Amino acid sequence: MQEKSIIKQNILKYLEFIGITPYKFYQETGITRGILSQNNGMSEENTARILDYYKDIDANWLLTGMGNMLKSDNNLYNAYLHDNIEPVEQFNYKDLADARFQIIEMKDEKILRLEKELSELKYTQKEPFLYKNVAESAPELTKKEK
Repeated sequence: MQEKSIIKQNILKYLEFIGITPYKFYQETGITRGILSQNNGMSEENTARILDYYKDIDANWLLTGMGNMLKSDNNLYNAYLHDNIEPVEQFNYKDLADARFQIIEMKDEKILRLEKELSELKYTQKEPFLYKNVAESAPELTKKEK
């Protein structure tokens, strides 16, 4: 009986290391369910998907089993992987500040536009038409007695 390929063995080691199940792996990568349990090789397409999705895996280690599992030996990062803690997403604060500034500018422009519209409505507003559904016509109602 043929053994699992070195790539599949290493993927299983990596999944165990980061603490996710093969089922979650299949969901995340879009790789066909059951690939890891088959005793055959791994396609180039699936290998590329794995390396693309799990960017911290060292390609040399995945393909040959030689070297480090992870591209980075950063102790904090390895501790995160070992403890299964979700990473804090890195924000580009400049982009965030720029986006907020644009929102503020758009809000200010809208306020100015609405204030202008309101002042135009106040200027053009005539006497309110109070008698809407009556038997007499409007000029009859507004006629002043002498």
